[in-house]
Amino acid sequence: MNIGHVLRKIRKERKASLEEIALVAGTDAANLSRVERDKQRLTPDMLENVAKALDVPVSSLYLIAEQNMQSGKNASDASKAAAARLENALGRFILLMPQDQQLAVDFMELLLKSARK
Repeated sequence: MNIGHVLRKIRKERKASLEEIALVAGTDAANLSRVERDKQRLTPDMLENVAKALDVPVSSLYLIAEQNMQSGKNASDASKAAAARLENALGRFILLMPQDQQLAVDFMELLLKSARK
């Protein structure tokens, strides 16, 4: 399951329309629909805005996607491994100075952009 599918699942669970979420996220419903159907890639900014509109941390979206991708494997083990990696990364991030935290965020955005190419 990719991030778009996760967004659709959460949006439907919350009984929100494409139009409602798109409006709050600052995009249009057609763009969001293409993202949900994996016909368009998310920019980091759009991902953050849609996550905020759904009131879900971006990290949770990735965890859900990873857990669903591991459905062929033992989901419990996959969940534990993903949670451990996230906890490790978060612990290290918190120890950074604010300006270094921003550098880490910028680096992650670059990695995401690179992965989409």
